[in-house]
Amino acid sequence: MKGFLTSVSFVVLVSVCEAFAAVSSPVSLSSDPPTWDALAKTVDDEVGDSGIDRKPLVTLFRDTNGWCPFCERVWVLLRAKGIPYDEQLVSLQNKPDWYKALVPTTLVPAVLIHGPEEVNDRRIVWESADIMQALEEEFPDTPKMVFDTPEYQAAVQMNDDLTQAGFRYIYAGRNDTLTEDDRLERRSTFMSELDRLDAALSEQQEYSGPLSFRLGKDFTAADALMIPTLERWRYQLPITSDVDILESRPALSNWFKAVDSYEPYSNRVAGDAYSWTATNSMFLRYFAGGEENPDTARLIRRADDAATSLVDTFVDAASEVEAEYRREFAVEAAAKLASNHAAVVKDCTSDDPKSQQHIGRAPSPEAADMMLRYVTNLLLCSDNAVNEAKNETPSLPAGAAAAARIVASRLCVPRDMGKPAASVLRAVLTIVADKLDLSSEGK
Repeated sequence: MKGFLTSVSFVVLVSVCEAFAAVSSPVSLSSDPPTWDALAKTVDDEVGDSGIDRKPLVTLFRDTNGWCPFCERVWVLLRAKGIPYDEQLVSLQNKPDWYKALVPTTLVPAVLIHGPEEVNDRRIVWESADIMQALEEEFPDTPKMVFDTPEYQAAVQMNDDLTQAGFRYIYAGRNDTLTEDDRLERRSTFMSELDRLDAALSEQQEYSGPLSFRLGKDFTAADALMIPTLERWRYQLPITSDVDILESRPALSNWFKAVDSYEPYSNRVAGDAYSWTATNSMFLRYFAGGEENPDTARLIRRADDAATSLVDTFVDAASEVEAEYRREFAVEAAAKLASNHAAVVKDCTSDDPKSQQHIGRAPSPEAADMMLRYVTNLLLCSDNAVNEAKNETPSLPAGAAAAARIVASRLCVPRDMGKPAASVLRAVLTIVADKLDLSSEGK
């Protein structure tokens, strides 16, 4: 899927979620799904009534897919500091001329710091390390994240050492000049660096408690630097390298529990197990020789099989979203569908898919559109959309069930929406598809 959203304001999304969370009586569920105009008006009306006015102070330019590790560092730091921001998504394959003119390196991320409105003083900053420092300087009243202490510098250096060792090992298989002993040495070095990090985290947790961050009870930029690679390795290395970075590393497991429960990261920036697993085969096709290479072809099948097995967990995964916030995240998902329904319909019915070809596509755009309107209304009409979906009996045309399953499988986190919102949406889509299939079998 190209993506549910091409640009977004963090301020607007906060407003949407808070506005709907405050609604005392949800919109009614109709057997005939409302039009997209009606659904969009419901969203707009609630946002307009929210009374929230947080003007963005920064524009973040990042990659469209949410996979760039340098963008992720800045993204989570903005949220951790509570700085209101807009996003502009930049295609790495087709960067617009205006971005090339704005940013000398043409790379992402970059941020535009708006400055005082009365003097129209704007500042563009690129390179993630420079951006993180600039945010400290420009917003001194926000929580401090970057430190000039020996402990902080040591943590940054340890992460650099681990990242270098990890990539040397991961890409060793693509270097035909290396001997088997060379590859084993790189694996050993990587394992040693993981153990060194686990030991450092263990020492910190003895002092600060088991669910602490890299340098203590508070999240810092050291954690933001660690997240991107460790997050990917957690989900992808068991498939591609038979390496579980959490095995026999309890302190690292505890660190993940801490960051997974940290709202600025977990609610929007974090990827999820399904998305990182499903994209694994795409990365293998692009960067590891594709299916013409027998070893890569085997790993692609392994990744696709692992992703398919996770589809069976979609309904249960929604139970991990805290009950008091389920409506908030259901509304986030509904807002994305309402604003991008045409792109979603086009993707799930395409006769020439560019990725995940193995999951197929639905036959009818009309059925897909009606299904999406039904699901969007479900998300908006109840305080618990998952239970509402279980209690309803949808009446939708042939092809709607296939479309629902495809959208659930194509939804990618954090590209399209946050992890909790995606969990709710995938569950509702799967329940609707199951009910439609059951109804079809009974006819």
